[in-house]
Amino acid sequence: MIVKVIDRVESYKEAIKLSCDILEANGDIDGKYYEAIIGKINEFGPYFCLTEGVCMPHARPEDGVKSSNLCVLKLNEPVDFLGKNISVFFTLSAVDSSSHVETLRKIAEVCMNGEKLNLIIKSKNENEIQEVI
Repeated sequence: MIVKVIDRVESYKEAIKLSCDILEANGDIDGKYYEAIIGKINEFGPYFCLTEGVCMPHARPEDGVKSSNLCVLKLNEPVDFLGKNISVFFTLSAVDSSSHVETLRKIAEVCMNGEKLNLIIKSKNENEIQEVI
């Protein structure tokens, strides 16, 4: 898991691109993964918004995944994602449909725990966010 905290971005696409760039630099995905995510958004809308302030951009394993990982991009200033204000992007790369189940469980646990979610949304510290998750 890679955690990055930044102040702001101009658009949700910039946030997703940044998180994909981080995963790509780590060797987890290739460049076509970002394009696949944007294609899914264009086709289905913001379907991977999980709860207030949180989304989980992802695409299929065959869309450029090299290894499973998670980039947590936390914005200090929320960005509009097609009508939803998002502060936390859990950008997931998974090599198959079962290898990321534990990661999904952790994300769900955080999203269902208001206290943990609030800590992440308010935090400006990458290590603190990593500990919460």
